Amino acid sequence: MSTEFTLGVLSPFLGGWYFGGIMTGIARAGRELGANILAIQTTDAGTGQTEIERAPEFHHLVGAEHVAGVVVILRAVGSAYLKSVQQSGRPVVVVGDEVTDVDCPVIVPDNRAGVRAAVAHLIGHGHRRIAFAGYLGATDVRERLEAYREALDEHGIGVDPGLVFAADDNHEWGGEAAGRRLVEAGIPSTALIAGTDANAAGIMSVLTGQGLVLPRDQAIIGFDDQRIAAYGDPTLTTVRQPVHLLGRTAIAELARLLHGSGEPITHHYVPTALVVRESCGCVPGPAGATVAEQLRAAVAPVAPEVPAPAVDRDVAAVADAIGHETVPGLSAAVQRLAQASGRPEILMDMVTTVSEQDDPAGPLMRAMMQAHGRALFHDNVYLQKTLSQQYEVSTELLLGHRDDPRGLGWLARTPAEAGCLGLWTGDQTTLEVAGAYRRGGTPPELPSRLDVTAFPPAYLLDVAGGLAEGIVFVVPVKVDDSDWGLLAVADTPVRAVETGREPVNHWAALLSHTLDYDRMVRDLRLGKEQLRAAALYDGLTGLPNRTLFLDRLRQAIRQRRRTPGRHFAVLFLDVDGFKVVNDSLGHAAGDGLLVEVAARINENLRDSDTAARFGGDEFLILLDDIAQNSDADDVARRLQTSLAEPFHVQGHDVVVTASIGVTFGDSSAATAEDLVRDADIAMYTAKSRMKGSQAVFDDSMRTKAVRRLQVESELRRALERQEIRTFVQPIVHLPTGRIDGFEALARWEHPTRGLLDPADFLPIAEETGLVIGIGQQILVDSCRRLAAWRAATGRDLRVSVNVSHRQLWTRTLIGTLTECLNETGCEGRWLALELTESVVMRDPAQARTFLEEIHALGCELYIDDFGTGYSSLEALHRLPIDALKIDKSFVSRLGEDAKSGDLVDSIILMGHKLGLRLIAEGVETAEQRAHLVRLGCAYGQGHLFAEPVPADEAEDRFLR
Repeated sequence: MSTEFTLGVLSPFLGGWYFGGIMTGIARAGRELGANILAIQTTDAGTGQTEIERAPEFHHLVGAEHVAGVVVILRAVGSAYLKSVQQSGRPVVVVGDEVTDVDCPVIVPDNRAGVRAAVAHLIGHGHRRIAFAGYLGATDVRERLEAYREALDEHGIGVDPGLVFAADDNHEWGGEAAGRRLVEAGIPSTALIAGTDANAAGIMSVLTGQGLVLPRDQAIIGFDDQRIAAYGDPTLTTVRQPVHLLGRTAIAELARLLHGSGEPITHHYVPTALVVRESCGCVPGPAGATVAEQLRAAVAPVAPEVPAPAVDRDVAAVADAIGHETVPGLSAAVQRLAQASGRPEILMDMVTTVSEQDDPAGPLMRAMMQAHGRALFHDNVYLQKTLSQQYEVSTELLLGHRDDPRGLGWLARTPAEAGCLGLWTGDQTTLEVAGAYRRGGTPPELPSRLDVTAFPPAYLLDVAGGLAEGIVFVVPVKVDDSDWGLLAVADTPVRAVETGREPVNHWAALLSHTLDYDRMVRDLRLGKEQLRAAALYDGLTGLPNRTLFLDRLRQAIRQRRRTPGRHFAVLFLDVDGFKVVNDSLGHAAGDGLLVEVAARINENLRDSDTAARFGGDEFLILLDDIAQNSDADDVARRLQTSLAEPFHVQGHDVVVTASIGVTFGDSSAATAEDLVRDADIAMYTAKSRMKGSQAVFDDSMRTKAVRRLQVESELRRALERQEIRTFVQPIVHLPTGRIDGFEALARWEHPTRGLLDPADFLPIAEETGLVIGIGQQILVDSCRRLAAWRAATGRDLRVSVNVSHRQLWTRTLIGTLTECLNETGCEGRWLALELTESVVMRDPAQARTFLEEIHALGCELYIDDFGTGYSSLEALHRLPIDALKIDKSFVSRLGEDAKSGDLVDSIILMGHKLGLRLIAEGVETAEQRAHLVRLGCAYGQGHLFAEPVPADEAEDRFLR
């Protein structure tokens, strides 16, 4: 069938007697107009909700590019959504709900007329105590309650609030709750109007359970005329609500708006009619009506519901058959009447109508009972078929790990003619087309993605257009917080189910759970892989970790044993200066540096080699199957050259070096752990000689390493036992010999080895971080003593204290200084901090920030061992430096080496130009002193004046 346009439907649900009935009317009317129908469910799939008191949270403009206008059923969406549709130029018609803030036509059943007729009917039976029971959370039930009150008032019967009983919902169990409340109240009524047929059935069940005889003890009238009404005992008198007529009327009004024809309406009330059966207490059928009239009312109690020409001829044939033995075509006429209304239960009403007129064994009664039996048989077949289909679909989806459920192959087990699955991407405005299905063929090639406004693809509308009562149904593949996307199928409405239990809703819910399960399985697999990766790879750099490295090293050892001529080497690489970067720029910068270091290491290795992160700033490298041992030296040098190039980290250019230890797998007895240990020892040996160098392991290194470990352990205890002593050496004014201040020095008073010089323990302290504790102890002790000396002597003395890499680049230095000055009473201007060029030039920009903070405390700053490191005049000019200390290696050669004299002269001249104080270190002879004075150096220290002495002795030796 060719179609001219597409009409959209927004509905909380897509099936059941109410929503499915409206959909059927919409589908039939759409076919007559040549329109496709696109119906979108706005509640989640598999929801347990059946009462729609407020609009669901639904904002997706599904299919907006397809539809010319929209029918909205019973609060499917909120007012904002409706207004957005209207603003796009598309008309809107609302069914089953009163809309106050949106200007659009509203199609509703005439609840008031139906209830008034029911009240009048019961009053006609002599009832005055008429109760009402219903779910008052529903707008239409509240309207029926209001009509009940108005009808009682019109008949002069006062409204008794005690005769209104609340149901918990619109279903049978809600009616049971209302029935129990009625019983608890002592059953004060003689008749009752229920808000729905299901409520009425629940109330009847409770009352008969209490021993009441209906309708003798309580007459009951329902509303809706659901199938349950015709099969009750007694059969239920009810108000017929022609739901499919609601759908037809809505489509007709939407078409009128699209074509701009006819008069505009705001409300259209679809007529309702009382269907008289047994529960009200009277014989069914209009009093005084002919048999033909009674049959016509049974088929279509609401006049416009079924076109008269379609049934009048068959009604007449059935009426004429009463009392006759043989009537040609009687069975066909009865069957057509049942099909015309689409309600097989009307056969029960027809049987009741003619039962008093015809022989129960006559051909008419036989024809009606046969037709009714066939209807029940078809119902049973439909139920079995549906259960079988749902079982097969459920099984296939639950076994989705065999066949990807997103492909929609499982739709072959359903009545759906075609389908498409769209999965959300990003912000839920676009759908990935994950699967498509076409019964008996192949779906057309579809784009990989569709905007939600273009979903579902147009071919589904074409397929649905070829079906009788065909509709494209779109259901959210969403259960609770799990929102996957949208499922669209081309199918026909389903009425013979409970609201919200239509198959497509069930499929979407199952699909959502299946996709959840698939994601969980994928996450578990990914988690397993991640756990494996975490067990074998470093999480920061992505390099193998120690465990994987040792495994590969063991493989290399086994290959070496099988092939004695095979060579391999292990390199242990430590990043010199990493801790300074980490302490000064933060851990994020440190991590970034390690990632870049790992990348450069890999760039300089073969695919057959293995680089691993051992921990912290240490890396292991396995050079497997090398031609000769010298290859390892070449790789080490290449790595050092590469890593010496500046790194750009968080806006800073950072320079580090690499100390590398090398060992070879020459010994068949060596284990993987032995080789790593030996490479580690060689690395520390290289580092102790000069950072940025390399060393090859030999056995003597192991002895030194053991000794180093012993020193580290003893040094930790030394800090706890206060074995680190403060020594001082005077700094004198060279022309006069006057003591201007002191340099504080650290000495270790070892319990067995005696007094140890800094060279014996400070390098280890720097590597292990113990230097921070030593430096803090010397700083506090020196400041305390200086304050005491100044107070005792009245002399303007100052003290200088050495600051290491670790101390300067640790963020706690300023706090430590501030606390020290406050606690000791030492003023900042009395204190100078000595730093080497290499410490400062590691990051001049950041160093300047730190040094300015130190300066702000009043402290002076000296560059120690000047001339032995590397610095630039520009950097010295910008840094807040107060003095340069000329290294003793230059001072010791004064008078012996002309170049040394020229160099010292240049340093002094530069210092003067920069306005810095000059202090010469290591002045040993009077000639050196005289030479320095001639060059203009004002201060010095060295053995010529005094060796370092314990701080306890300084006051007596130098200040008295």
